[in-house]
Amino acid sequence: MNRKFVEKFLTSVLIITILLTACSEKDPLPLSSASFEVSTVSPEVFNEIKFENLSTNATSYEWDFGDGSEKSTEKAPRHTYEESAEFIVTLKAFTQDNQVSTETQVVRVGERYLTGMYFANINMKDAEGNPWDDDGSGPDVLMQLGPSDFEQEEEIVGFFQDSIQTEDFETAFGISVSNLLPEDYMLTNKEFFILLEEVDTVENEAVFTPMIELRFNPVVVDGEAITEVKRADGSGDLTLPFITTDEYHFFLQFEIR
Repeated sequence: MNRKFVEKFLTSVLIITILLTACSEKDPLPLSSASFEVSTVSPEVFNEIKFENLSTNATSYEWDFGDGSEKSTEKAPRHTYEESAEFIVTLKAFTQDNQVSTETQVVRVGERYLTGMYFANINMKDAEGNPWDDDGSGPDVLMQLGPSDFEQEEEIVGFFQDSIQTEDFETAFGISVSNLLPEDYMLTNKEFFILLEEVDTVENEAVFTPMIELRFNPVVVDGEAITEVKRADGSGDLTLPFITTDEYHFFLQFEIR
């Protein structure tokens, strides 16, 4: 057997071996493409933020919310932040054969700042069913809002409304940040109170009669609430969390900063 024949034979064997090996290996799956959106209009502290997963060609996921909390492997998780800041959120999307792609976004989480307090309905009579004033007019109303554990008067905001005639009470009224409310009045995650008092003048002195007092958390709102909000730059929609009883209906207005 001559030398050239042997070389050709060995070369042919090598080529066939390479082809057989290549054909026996599985082709890699298409690469994944990580992508997500924050579906909550205005993320804020102590309220769940929803993440929408838009990734393609992925079978498993890993979320890092950027606040040191435990990572999530859910496809579309919800997460609650406990402080106001900018957080770097990272999503890793894995294919079945463990190829990975990554997307990061900065999520700005804000807090609620009061911009207004409004009535939508009040009781024109006292507990005995008598008009608040002897002349048959509605009450002269003082409305106050503040944290239940306040230590200084500066923590309470409020306004005085002149006598309200029943027939005149057709639309909500109240006060906005443009006049008496401080622009930096923050609604925090704890108990607040709203107090309504009827004000009369007796012998040249003001006499205050409580109408109703409610206690509530203005951040983690129970009951009916509209959840779209506007940010400090004016984008987004107004949020009005309603606080309602059988005879009183009023709400707070705020924005997320």
